[in-house]
Amino acid sequence: MAFLVFLLRHIQIWLFLSSLVLVLFSQLIYSAPFNNTTTTTHSKPSSSSSSSSSPSSSCRLDQSSALLQFQSSFTIHPPNDDETPSKLLSWKATTDCCTSWAGVTCDDFGLVIGLDVSESGLQGNIDSNNSLFNLQQLKSLNLAYNDFASSPIPTAFVQLKHSLTHLNLSFSRFFGQIPLEFSHLSNLVSLDLSHNLVFEDTKALKALISNFSSLKELYLDDTVNYTNTEPAEDWFKVIASVAGLRTSLRVLSMSINGFSGPMGASLLSLSALSNLNISQNNITGQFPQEMFQIANLETLDLSENFYLTGSLPEFLSHQNYSLQEVILSGTKFSGSLPQSIVKLKLLRKFHISQCNFSGMVPHSFWDVGQLKFLDLGGNNLEGQIPSSISKLSHLVELDLSRNNFFGPLPSLESSSRTITWIDLSNNKFSGPLPSSYASGDFSKLRILVLSNNLLNGTIPSSLFSLPSLQHIYLGRNQFSGELDYDEGSINSSSSPLFRIDLCNNKLEGRVPMWISKLSNLRELHLCSNNFHGMVDPRIFEGLSNLWSVDFSNNNMLSINTSEVVLSLPSLYEFYFSSCNLSELPRFLKHQEKPFDLDLSNNQIQGKIPKWILHVRGLFLSNNSLDDFEEPSLILNHSSSNLQALDLSSNKFEGSIPLFLPASLIAISLSNNKFVGEIPSSFCNVNLNYIDLSKNQLRGRIPTCLFRRTNKLEFVSLSENKLRGSILDNFGEDCSLTKLMLDKNQLEGPLPRSLAHCKRLQLLDLENNQINDTFPFWLESLDRLEVLVLRSNKFHGSIGLPRRLNSSSATRLHIIDISSNDFTGRLPLEYFRSLKMMTMENMEVKKENLGRTRENLLYYQYSVTVPNKGGMLEYGPIHISILNVIDSSSNQFDGDIPDSVGDFKSLNVLNLSRNGLTGRIPSSLGNLNAIESLDLSNNDLSGEIPSTLTSLTFLSVFNVSHNHLMGRIPSGRQFDAFPSSSYEGNVGLCGSQLQIECNPKKSDNVTPSPENSDGNKFEWVFVLAGCGSGLIVGVVIEHFILSRNMFYIKKVMSIIKFFQGKKRSTVTFHNERGRN
Repeated sequence: MAFLVFLLRHIQIWLFLSSLVLVLFSQLIYSAPFNNTTTTTHSKPSSSSSSSSSPSSSCRLDQSSALLQFQSSFTIHPPNDDETPSKLLSWKATTDCCTSWAGVTCDDFGLVIGLDVSESGLQGNIDSNNSLFNLQQLKSLNLAYNDFASSPIPTAFVQLKHSLTHLNLSFSRFFGQIPLEFSHLSNLVSLDLSHNLVFEDTKALKALISNFSSLKELYLDDTVNYTNTEPAEDWFKVIASVAGLRTSLRVLSMSINGFSGPMGASLLSLSALSNLNISQNNITGQFPQEMFQIANLETLDLSENFYLTGSLPEFLSHQNYSLQEVILSGTKFSGSLPQSIVKLKLLRKFHISQCNFSGMVPHSFWDVGQLKFLDLGGNNLEGQIPSSISKLSHLVELDLSRNNFFGPLPSLESSSRTITWIDLSNNKFSGPLPSSYASGDFSKLRILVLSNNLLNGTIPSSLFSLPSLQHIYLGRNQFSGELDYDEGSINSSSSPLFRIDLCNNKLEGRVPMWISKLSNLRELHLCSNNFHGMVDPRIFEGLSNLWSVDFSNNNMLSINTSEVVLSLPSLYEFYFSSCNLSELPRFLKHQEKPFDLDLSNNQIQGKIPKWILHVRGLFLSNNSLDDFEEPSLILNHSSSNLQALDLSSNKFEGSIPLFLPASLIAISLSNNKFVGEIPSSFCNVNLNYIDLSKNQLRGRIPTCLFRRTNKLEFVSLSENKLRGSILDNFGEDCSLTKLMLDKNQLEGPLPRSLAHCKRLQLLDLENNQINDTFPFWLESLDRLEVLVLRSNKFHGSIGLPRRLNSSSATRLHIIDISSNDFTGRLPLEYFRSLKMMTMENMEVKKENLGRTRENLLYYQYSVTVPNKGGMLEYGPIHISILNVIDSSSNQFDGDIPDSVGDFKSLNVLNLSRNGLTGRIPSSLGNLNAIESLDLSNNDLSGEIPSTLTSLTFLSVFNVSHNHLMGRIPSGRQFDAFPSSSYEGNVGLCGSQLQIECNPKKSDNVTPSPENSDGNKFEWVFVLAGCGSGLIVGVVIEHFILSRNMFYIKKVMSIIKFFQGKKRSTVTFHNERGRN
């Protein structure tokens, strides 16, 4: 028995010691730091991650087996040329997963604790049965930038709840509501779900984060379903409502979520916040200034919340700020930059472009010596840049563009060895280019943008030899001199230059041959200078990357047109317009790829050759071309690449070619001498631009032309001899934006199906024989801006339609209904319903004009508008900012209503040649933008209102041939208008007509009985006389009554004398009026 007790006691002691050893050993192992654990960050994951473990560790079989099963569950997409191969390609069963497999990190026991398979080309679903979830010790998992085929996020992530601290699922194409089980991952320190639409509403966000107490980084960019309409404030309140996050959360990124409305101040409760990114939302209202005062805040990104307002605060002198990055670009922040900004000692990135900041930049700003990235572009800042900018010795990027800075260019020598980007364009900088900009010290400079300033002098050759410079933009300045430097002065053999823009300067001489050695050159723009001589095509030899060439507007420059075999495999556009060409450059015939060729405004004669077939966009307007070498081959070739053809203003005659290539998108044959009918080939479904104006075409408009208008956007058939009616067959999918049929012989009514063209902006039917009433039904075209019905047979009265839509015709700002047979009252109430007419300081969005690489179209058109006393042609830019009402030469009658003064933005008002009566309303003095006012040839009476003298822009004024009377107002423009502006009004007087206004005569003039204003004027003096007479009568009463009747008789005789004289004066003026 004793022996058994002894044996049991020793067994207990042995078990105790064994347990103690195991505990100590495990503590020793697990207390060691996991230096190799992969953690996630919000930046794009590196694709070069590799495995890491201690030399003695080896991968456990269950771990490698789980990883291989994970690998086999996906298709691995092969990388593109600029991508690195998938990490999973290194996973082989014959090698150790801990030491040889990319993206895998193990602990000392061979357990996988980190897995980074970001950017690995994985394609396929991932579900809860995936072997990934067997890795129970996984602490860090990065699945970013893969394609999980819009599958839902698997609930099996909850199996990793005890170990997982870092999870990155960004850009992985998960879709659907985030599972509730995710809330159990309470050990998470960093979570990135960005760019997966996983939140339907704020409730889903609340459910996810309610248990997170250790979370430091939360990235939820582009995660909210687009249909959600909850305001931004509600989302931020959910974040701030989690008690644990108020003290733990350091990084919050919720950009690109469509948040709208004000943001509130709930985020101020996140005391540990160091990085806040809520950019690219629709947040409005005032940003709380207190956010800038958060002690730990290092990065604040509010950019591209276009209606978020705010201003920079005064930074407190006693507070230590942590701010390193402030990004406010694309907001409505305004005000001045505070002097106290110098308190931001750690600031290295400051972007406030496209805001509303104004005023001088304080001198203290240039003392923020840690700045590396500075963007002040697109504000209203002004002043000279002081020499103290040299204190910014660490600058990498500097953008001061689109402001009002002036003076010499700032010296940047102190940062010459760090700066890579300089953009000082669109200011008023003047003087020469500092020699330091072209010195070798700017060894890292890649982009130099100085365009649209007032810079002058020569361009130093050393600028083109900077070792890293890729982009040079010096256009729209006043640089002069030649570029024909000594080739030895330019180190062009290894030049990285691929964009040179020197357009719109005063450069001269020959185009230099050293350009041919810039082997990386892609864009060469030398347009609008004074270059001369002949360009040798060999200048393009060796420029295999050349994409764009623009030598336009050098009117003494030509190019050798001899046939040289020269291939430019990357050529996209070659512009040589407005130069001195007399032949087509034949070296271009050897190009294999289609490109745009602009040789317009030259002196090219003869026929268009067949090699032009290779061209994609051909612009040959304003030359002397008269035919095609082989028209059937060129215009009816099944393999033609031709998309845009502009042959306007040449010498073509005869019929238009019957066939057009199916590839054609835009065609302009205007201003030639084409005859005959319009071929049915113009019904090509691909055409979206047709201009056949200013020819001698006859016949009817093809019945098929407007039937297929789903792509057709622009049609101009103006100034031909077309007849017949406009067929009523515009399709419901009509895409027309501009329809110009003016100056033809078209007749019949205006087709009602035109109302299907909801995108119509311009309708010009001038000078036809269209017979209809006013087209109120066009009010449904809410994009219509220009309506010209002049010189037709429109008739009837124009009143308000029964159901005028308050939102209709909101953009109509040019309306010309002159020279028709309209009757009744002036339709000013209808015009008043056009909101663009009554908007003060109207801003009109200008259309994108000219060539566009997307559609290769020229929008070269004009509209004839009454102005400056005549008919003027206006192009697209002027049309977009001009506001016109012309109702002249009709049969309107009645008064001009006072409401005409509501047309605050009106530039031209022509009501001449009607039967208008009554007085000229004084409210016309409210037309602050009026330039031309014509009320001539009516039956207007009364005086010219003196309020019109306040119209400072008025340059044309005509009230001739009415029944006006009285003194013509004087001052300002009224002293300069010609006498013809007033002729035909027998009652007018003044220096403008050299007719003196007789004071006695004018005082005794009695207006006609129907002139109520004249009667009012007379009664004013009657009442004034009675009042003063009463006072005087009281004073002299005693005197009068105390004298004999002799004095009373004398007074009565004087009164009778003046009464008789007044009657004779009235009779005289009545006789003049009848004559």
